[in-house]
Amino acid sequence: MGVSTRSLQRRLSLAGLTYSALLEQARFNNAAKLLGDTDIKIIDVAFASGYADPAHFTRAFRRISGCTPREFRERSRNGQVAIDRPASRPNGNRA
Repeated sequence: MGVSTRSLQRRLSLAGLTYSALLEQARFNNAAKLLGDTDIKIIDVAFASGYADPAHFTRAFRRISGCTPREFRERSRNGQVAIDRPASRPNGNRA
Protein backbone atom coordinates (compact mmCIF):
# COMPACT_ATOMS: atom_id res chain seq x y z
CA MET A 1 0.00 0.00 0.00
CA GLY A 2 3.03 2.21 0.00
CA VAL A 3 2.92 3.10 3.71
CA SER A 4 4.52 1.67 6.80
CA THR A 5 2.60 -0.70 9.03
CA ARG A 6 2.29 1.94 11.72
CA SER A 7 1.04 4.58 9.25
CA LEU A 8 -1.63 2.18 8.02
CA GLN A 9 -2.66 1.44 11.61
CA ARG A 10 -2.89 5.16 12.33
CA ARG A 11 -4.99 5.86 9.23
CA LEU A 12 -7.32 2.99 9.96
CA SER A 13 -7.65 4.16 13.55
CA LEU A 14 -8.61 7.64 12.37
CA ALA A 15 -11.37 5.99 10.34
CA GLY A 16 -12.46 4.01 13.41
CA LEU A 17 -11.29 0.69 11.95
CA THR A 18 -8.67 -1.97 12.58
CA TYR A 19 -6.80 -4.18 10.14
CA SER A 20 -8.05 -7.32 11.86
CA ALA A 21 -11.68 -6.13 11.65
CA LEU A 22 -11.31 -5.37 7.94
CA LEU A 23 -9.69 -8.74 7.32
CA GLU A 24 -12.43 -10.53 9.26
CA GLN A 25 -15.10 -8.66 7.29
CA ALA A 26 -13.47 -9.45 3.95
CA ARG A 27 -13.24 -13.13 4.88
CA PHE A 28 -16.87 -13.17 6.01
CA ASN A 29 -18.11 -11.42 2.86
CA ASN A 30 -16.18 -13.88 0.67
CA ALA A 31 -17.52 -16.87 2.60
CA ALA A 32 -21.08 -15.54 2.56
CA LYS A 33 -20.94 -15.03 -1.20
CA LEU A 34 -19.55 -18.52 -1.78
CA LEU A 35 -22.10 -20.10 0.55
CA GLY A 36 -25.01 -18.29 -1.08
CA ASP A 37 -23.96 -18.53 -4.72
CA THR A 38 -22.24 -21.92 -5.05
CA ASP A 39 -22.43 -25.53 -3.98
CA ILE A 40 -18.78 -25.57 -2.86
CA LYS A 41 -18.24 -27.74 0.21
CA ILE A 42 -18.10 -25.76 3.45
CA ILE A 43 -14.55 -26.95 4.17
CA ASP A 44 -13.48 -25.57 0.77
CA VAL A 45 -15.28 -22.29 1.49
CA ALA A 46 -13.26 -22.06 4.72
CA PHE A 47 -9.96 -22.54 2.88
CA ALA A 48 -10.98 -20.18 0.05
CA SER A 49 -11.80 -17.52 2.63
CA GLY A 50 -8.36 -17.65 4.21
CA TYR A 51 -8.96 -19.95 7.17
CA ALA A 52 -6.45 -22.74 7.80
CA ASP A 53 -8.82 -24.54 10.18
CA PRO A 54 -12.45 -25.26 9.20
CA ALA A 55 -13.48 -25.36 12.88
CA HIS A 56 -12.11 -21.85 13.40
CA PHE A 57 -14.00 -20.74 10.28
CA THR A 58 -17.26 -22.14 11.66
CA ARG A 59 -16.79 -20.42 15.04
CA ALA A 60 -15.87 -17.08 13.45
CA PHE A 61 -18.74 -17.31 10.97
CA ARG A 62 -21.25 -18.10 13.72
CA ARG A 63 -19.96 -15.21 15.85
CA ILE A 64 -20.41 -12.75 12.96
CA SER A 65 -23.63 -14.01 11.40
CA GLY A 66 -25.38 -15.65 14.34
CA CYS A 67 -25.70 -18.97 12.52
CA THR A 68 -23.50 -21.77 11.21
CA PRO A 69 -22.28 -21.75 7.61
CA ARG A 70 -24.72 -24.57 6.79
CA GLU A 71 -27.67 -22.66 8.29
CA PHE A 72 -26.53 -19.51 6.47
CA ARG A 73 -26.44 -21.37 3.15
CA GLU A 74 -29.97 -22.69 3.67
CA ARG A 75 -31.31 -19.29 4.74
CA SER A 76 -29.61 -17.42 1.91
CA ARG A 77 -31.08 -19.77 -0.64
CA ASN A 78 -34.50 -19.11 0.85
CA GLY A 79 -33.88 -15.35 0.74
CA GLN A 80 -33.83 -15.03 4.53
CA VAL A 81 -30.42 -13.35 5.12
CA ALA A 82 -28.55 -10.23 4.08
CA ILE A 83 -25.01 -11.06 3.02
CA ASP A 84 -23.01 -7.84 3.42
CA ARG A 85 -22.26 -6.61 6.94
CA PRO A 86 -20.28 -3.47 7.78
CA ALA A 87 -16.80 -3.74 9.27
CA SER A 88 -16.45 -3.63 13.04
CA ARG A 89 -15.14 -0.61 14.82
CA PRO A 90 -12.48 -1.13 17.53
CA ASN A 91 -15.01 -0.86 20.35
CA GLY A 92 -17.19 -3.57 18.81
CA ASN A 93 -19.81 -1.28 17.29
CA ARG A 94 -20.66 -1.79 13.65
CA ALA A 95 -19.95 1.02 11.19
